Amino acid sequence: MRHEAPSFNIDFYRFQIQRHALVFVPPGAVHNFGQMKAAGGFILSFQEDFLETEGHSVDLFAECPALDPAQMRTVLAVPESSVEIVDGYCTRMFEELSKKREGYRTVAAALLRLLFVEIRRCLSDQSAPSSFHKYSPMTARFLRKLNVRPYQLTTASEVARFLGVSRSWLNQTVRQETGKNLTDHLRSRLILESKRLLAHSDLNVSEIAYQLGFEDPSYFTRLFRQLAARSPREFRDEYR
Repeated sequence: MRHEAPSFNIDFYRFQIQRHALVFVPPGAVHNFGQMKAAGGFILSFQEDFLETEGHSVDLFAECPALDPAQMRTVLAVPESSVEIVDGYCTRMFEELSKKREGYRTVAAALLRLLFVEIRRCLSDQSAPSSFHKYSPMTARFLRKLNVRPYQLTTASEVARFLGVSRSWLNQTVRQETGKNLTDHLRSRLILESKRLLAHSDLNVSEIAYQLGFEDPSYFTRLFRQLAARSPREFRDEYR
């Protein structure tokens, strides 16, 4: 009997998980396990201020580039040379957070930073480094802001003003580096947010449209159909 490889679903995309892998889930993403028979591992969830409260002033995206919205790496294979190290850090963190002995938070924060070091080493060991995008500082800043402010940034002009640059220059820069212009990025991000709300909230289509900044729900429906190849209601029925 043939068994499927373990899989994980993030924002309506399914990812096959090979043995010894790290899966990175961005903040706010809808995620769940797919086929997970005979699979084991750890789930590590933390807030950036956890490190700060334990005395670590860090640039999270520099310490762990795989978490950076501008460079997001969903699945990272762990080479054999790092498997025991990564497993050891995760096992120790699990023990510390479970037993809660004196100083457990300090130990967990230190182990987390050590894990970040090993993740960077895993990234540097990848055979195809070109698959891990490196963007210019301005494009990276745009992608990061887009990730945390999907409702507030709704037009290309607003984005340019927020970043303090001209719209035409920013649009050209982003398009050259990502293959999509500002409007394409903004629309795609809003449609992703609407998919999350359609699948995991009880808001009706009009309420979702207004929450995302659309003044006309019918325009939202047309745009959704254009980008998602089905209506919002059809999408909701599919994922409910």
